[in-house]
Amino acid sequence: MAIVQTVTTSLQNLLGSALDDLARECELIQRERKFTGQTLLQTIVITLLHKPDASWADFHLTATQLGLSLSVTAVKKRFAAGQPLVDFFRLALEQALGQFVATEPTSELLSSFTAVFLGDSTTINLPPELADLFAGSGGKENASKAALKVQVLWDLKTGRVQRMTVEPGKAADAVSPIALARAEPGSLLIYDLGYFDVERFKALHEQQAKFISRLQPGTKVLEPDTKDVIDLVAHLRRQPALVDRAILLSMSVRLLCRLIAVRVPEEVANLRRQKARTKARDNGREPSAAYLEFLGWTMFVTNCTAAELTWKTVVVLYRARWQVELLFKLWKSHNGLARYREGANALERLALIYVKLLGVLLQQWLLLATAWQVRYRSMFKAARLLQEQVKTLLLALFDTARLQEALKELRRLMERIAHVENRKRNPSHAQLLDDPELLDWLV
Repeated sequence: MAIVQTVTTSLQNLLGSALDDLARECELIQRERKFTGQTLLQTIVITLLHKPDASWADFHLTATQLGLSLSVTAVKKRFAAGQPLVDFFRLALEQALGQFVATEPTSELLSSFTAVFLGDSTTINLPPELADLFAGSGGKENASKAALKVQVLWDLKTGRVQRMTVEPGKAADAVSPIALARAEPGSLLIYDLGYFDVERFKALHEQQAKFISRLQPGTKVLEPDTKDVIDLVAHLRRQPALVDRAILLSMSVRLLCRLIAVRVPEEVANLRRQKARTKARDNGREPSAAYLEFLGWTMFVTNCTAAELTWKTVVVLYRARWQVELLFKLWKSHNGLARYREGANALERLALIYVKLLGVLLQQWLLLATAWQVRYRSMFKAARLLQEQVKTLLLALFDTARLQEALKELRRLMERIAHVENRKRNPSHAQLLDDPELLDWLV
């Protein structure tokens, strides 16, 4: 399999001797006594992928398995290196993101696009000492003064992490680099409402890319022929459970696109309204009657034509955005992205975030080589199985034949253990990609 060769080469390049030069550039290791840049990063990444809440003894064990003769104290000293350690991990992550690691698509639907990019972010609170570097969102009594936001652009078609950026927690999603990057022609981009920007949609359309988004409440929509503003709530009130029509989006841009509106079950609408009232009252106001009626519908805008995508396919593809939410959940719950050892100072905590981000990226490479082609898979099951095997894999890093055979054997295990069965009720993401008609009318 080509992906096995790609992952093998990428891992060897990233975790190889070039790290020694990087460690010297960061002034982390000036004289090679116990660790080199290569052995230090291997020790920490391998340990954290196997045991996210590792103790000093766990790091020491991995170092010993790599052939190093050192004490636990030597490991502790490296974690106390401060800014040089942060810089080393950050630059190693940047180098990893420059590697092109992608596999073949498993869905015919996704194959109709050059890429299917899901964009989203997750936030990690930091110690207040880091507020100058990573200001938090502020504004609320319990808001963190310092926070870090990880922005990810992920290609659902090939599994590649196309882009990952680290920003202050207060940074707005809509102006993130993952939102403003130029799109490749023929690609599809799917973001949540935090990235809603009609000017950006216009730019994507001009770049011959496609987009799917929820409609931001309050955005004006116009009749394509007359340019008259549509009273959307009144218009929907007269419609059955589904609307699929052409509109002009926003008064200023007037982007020709498609509006798809699907009426939600009354219990879903009532739950949305309850949340809206609570949120509004927390801010000293009341939601309007029009907005509450608006919440009885789920609305999408897209520049994909009906000939390109049915309305059900549009909904299925937008719902696929939750896969990046599941990716973040995997990183935080399984990989402990936001966890740190008790007593860790601010710079150590920041360094751990960077090295864990590097670890989850390498984990994604390994999952592409072993689990991605499993047709109906659970990535949580796959990640747990990988966690058990990762030391065996990465301790054989530079024995190419051994590493590749281990990856192939893990692939066979994934087929048996990480596989999930089809569901008649509430079809899975993979089932819906295979057959969007399985989507329930009431969504």
